[in-house]
Amino acid sequence: MAPGTDSMNKSILCIAFHFPPVATSSGMQRALKFVRYLREDGWRPVVLTVHPRAYSRQNPSQLGEIPADVPVCRAFGLDATRHLAIRRRYLGLLAMPDPWISWCLGAVPAGLSLIRRYKPAIIWSTFPVTTATLVGLVLARASGLPWVVDFRDPMTMEGYPADSRRWRMTRWLEQQAVARAARCIFTAEHTRQMYVHRYPHLAGRSVVIPNGYDETNFPTHTGSAPLQSGHQLRLVHSGEMPSDGRNPGPLFEALGRLRTEGVLGPANFRLVLRASGVEAEYQELARRLDVSDLVSFEPHVPYEQAIQEMVAADALLVFQGSAYNHAVPAKLYEYLYARRPIFALLDRAGETENVLRGLGIESRADIRNVDEISSVLRLFIAQLRTGSAPQPTLEQITPFSRRRQAGRLVAVLEEVLRETAVASLSVQDRG
Repeated sequence: MAPGTDSMNKSILCIAFHFPPVATSSGMQRALKFVRYLREDGWRPVVLTVHPRAYSRQNPSQLGEIPADVPVCRAFGLDATRHLAIRRRYLGLLAMPDPWISWCLGAVPAGLSLIRRYKPAIIWSTFPVTTATLVGLVLARASGLPWVVDFRDPMTMEGYPADSRRWRMTRWLEQQAVARAARCIFTAEHTRQMYVHRYPHLAGRSVVIPNGYDETNFPTHTGSAPLQSGHQLRLVHSGEMPSDGRNPGPLFEALGRLRTEGVLGPANFRLVLRASGVEAEYQELARRLDVSDLVSFEPHVPYEQAIQEMVAADALLVFQGSAYNHAVPAKLYEYLYARRPIFALLDRAGETENVLRGLGIESRADIRNVDEISSVLRLFIAQLRTGSAPQPTLEQITPFSRRRQAGRLVAVLEEVLRETAVASLSVQDRG
């Protein structure tokens, strides 16, 4: 008979590069919230993370969300692009498979020490920093503990990483992780299927736990209402916009058309691109397309301010081109809880299209099609001005709450522990 969960050792070693005080990061939110809610569900998490010096930006505001009784070990680690560079140049091998490979030097001995001291029953590590997966692999092998790998996004794809040496090294680590892990967790069904196709033996050990939102990070807010006459409508995109998958060129062209038609102008419309990461390039693009007076390029702000801006916006913008078809942007779930209408520019074959269509969000257009963007945006603006833009219900978005997602992680962990206990009993019986 399989043992029940009440008698299980529920101590868990959580390996997360992104953890407060790192600045705004979806990886940080996922790790922080899982640790917090695992503790509430009776687990005893112990966190292994990197020393704050490895972060290029820090924001201590969420340090208070770490439960006071959760041990956090911040092991030595450097960023090769900053700490090991001379005149901004550094040896490539010092950043293989990522710029934080030096973290292994601190994390592995620190992790072994934590395992001896706290005797966890299971190890959980979370991507997207590749070194975190490597640390998890080494510790799992050294300790013999079951390991749950939170891949989130693909570690490798065709042409990614672009550097061939990095690709080979990362693909090797991916193969080792898939072979060793008790469970592999992904944030999108598209990614899970990609991995099952690549590694058929993974099918029964793969799970989808999407990213999500945490209502405790949000202020009180209300639904949509008709815009007052003369109001300048603010359409906000929050986060990075790499040109390979989130290029705003077609949108800028559509804005130019709608201004010519008299649908919008500087007095009644403003597109806000917050922390795009490529401001100079896109500012020049906006200038060439003659929409500079319709677009604001704003700097990075702390997470709490970004959330406030989402809630205060008239509408929120999603960019998700074909380069990201395997994933759903983490900010989308925060957009949903912000309860503001969403305008989405995406690839129809992507996972984001599937999610938004399932939620009944009809204001979606092909990210490359200027005609379609113009048509859908024209209708969307009319709906915003009358307060009739459709939104998902709270019942529809509740499954994406961080609390609900942590419950799904707990179920995975307990399943792995039961399997481990049964396997151990079987070995004892044979002995």
